[in-house]
Amino acid sequence: MNVKKELKVAYLQEHEAWQLFKENIDAETLSSPHIETLARELMKELKGLPLALITIGKAMYQKDEYQWETAIQYMKQSCCTEDKDPIELGMETNVFRQLKFSYEKLRNDILRDCFLTCVLWPEDAKIRKVDLAQCWMGLGLVNEHDIESSFRKSYSLIADLTAACLLEGSDAHPGSSFENSHGSVKVHDVIRDMALWISCDCGEKNDKWIVAAPGDRDKKVIILSNKAECISLSFDRIPIRFNLDPLKLRILCLRNNGLDESIIEAIKNCTSLTYLDLSGNNLKRIPEELCSLVNLEYLDLSENVFGETGVPRSFGDLINLKFLYLKSGGGIPAGVISRLKALQVIDLRSLLRECTLFLFRELGTLPQLKALCILVRDLAQFESLGEAANLPVRYLALNDVSALTRILSTDFAQRTLYELDINEERYFLEQDINEEIDTREITVEHDTEQPSNRFGALTNIRLTMTRSLRQIKWMGATPSFIFPRLAYLELFMCQHLSHLSWVMHLPRLEQLHIVSCDGMVQAFMRCHGDRLCNGQDKTKTFPRLKLLFLIYNESLETIGDNGMEFPSLERLELEGSLALKRLPFRSDSLPPKLKELRFDDARCWERLECEEGVKTILEPYIKFGRRHHYMMW
Repeated sequence: MNVKKELKVAYLQEHEAWQLFKENIDAETLSSPHIETLARELMKELKGLPLALITIGKAMYQKDEYQWETAIQYMKQSCCTEDKDPIELGMETNVFRQLKFSYEKLRNDILRDCFLTCVLWPEDAKIRKVDLAQCWMGLGLVNEHDIESSFRKSYSLIADLTAACLLEGSDAHPGSSFENSHGSVKVHDVIRDMALWISCDCGEKNDKWIVAAPGDRDKKVIILSNKAECISLSFDRIPIRFNLDPLKLRILCLRNNGLDESIIEAIKNCTSLTYLDLSGNNLKRIPEELCSLVNLEYLDLSENVFGETGVPRSFGDLINLKFLYLKSGGGIPAGVISRLKALQVIDLRSLLRECTLFLFRELGTLPQLKALCILVRDLAQFESLGEAANLPVRYLALNDVSALTRILSTDFAQRTLYELDINEERYFLEQDINEEIDTREITVEHDTEQPSNRFGALTNIRLTMTRSLRQIKWMGATPSFIFPRLAYLELFMCQHLSHLSWVMHLPRLEQLHIVSCDGMVQAFMRCHGDRLCNGQDKTKTFPRLKLLFLIYNESLETIGDNGMEFPSLERLELEGSLALKRLPFRSDSLPPKLKELRFDDARCWERLECEEGVKTILEPYIKFGRRHHYMMW
């Protein structure tokens, strides 16, 4: 039909959903006030999905109160249960089989399998795209030659599923290349139930996949079936009774359940397990019994409370392990890592005191290693990391901002480093709290003998509580040369930082967060006394910046000089910036793509000084009130 523009039809609003729902129920049934109340409750559970509203509305023709209550309870729980009444069977036949058309029209089995894994997250959960990609890699659904290609492939598959309306779009900026890793998706409840139904062989094997259901939160004990091949539960301290067939269970996700190490006793014989997620629990140590699960390929033990106990020597028996996420815990005995020859990704994002040259050399012997995520405590550990040959460091955390220039000379900075996190809070916690902080400038110089010294892959930087940093100066180097791919920059509580002018000409910067930087009066200046300005002050500023968040900066009076350009800016948030006096916009240089401009309240907006006519143009984009997710700052 040569369609020139696609229009996405959103889910119905509540009043529209009710209108459609009652049109498909006979008037006599709704004449009872109590049944109308139940009908409205059932309608809300369908979350505005038109097909479900029509089909289930027709299925409820002349049903009594008991049947309405049963239908509501069914919609609040997962679809795959042992005993179904005719209403439930009708829902599967009429709704799931029609929705399955979208699933079957996906272009290949990989995409279909990727979609089904979305049920591993609870109902209504926001699923971070990076977590979904990590899951698909761990299940072997995505396996490219290098880790970044695997992430790109995963984000492309997410886009395909979103286009097919099987996933709901990201809460990050749509269309941004950066939203790939920082966005999230959701699965509509009915779509999720359909995916679970498909995973259970279209209702033929209802215990094949068992996932968390909100209606089960009232239970005192969760009892797991011995028919399960995949189990995913996410409850808080609800006892779990296992009755498992150790030869069937392949996937087990028990994240955020408050479990201790006794959980290992219940699953130690499940030798068919290939994917185990025990993140976010209360494991104080890694039991020896865990190491009997020799077929594990994916193991996530992050965000537990291991303390200094570390991993047992028998951990080296997990010779099939490809993905290992620790992120917390003590040391790793010598000789353990070198036995894990299948490892592709290892995350040691923890306060490991044993990050020695010996450990780094062991990592260097792993033939399949694609990515290393690691926290380095001090400069001695950093020197050891630099001496280890060709480690593919993808994420690096440091506690000393002065090491920024040292990183440039490493091989991984130029090839594999995608995320850099500098958090001096860890350093200052070890110092005398009354000790005066020595503030300093960091000078980035261009080495003409090493012209390739730059962050060739780096996309994300976070600077947290870098209280010693006053400013970054550039000598013989330009930020756009040093950071050619930087897309996301976040600064939190950098209290002595005077400005951030060097970011204005970064070619790929899309998101900028400046939070609680109380020493900053003007965020950006076109010329500020170093060689950065030379030849650049006439170029466009912020060529790709889409999101700018200036939050809780108590001294901030102005964003920047009048006439600064923001050709791609779509959201500007200024909550908590109570000293702000003016915006840098002129009538001939307003952000042409602006969609939202947010303040705490109307008073913050009214006191701002702007060129005549600017406020009138900006008024349609104004929103007031602080966003809930920023209150954590």
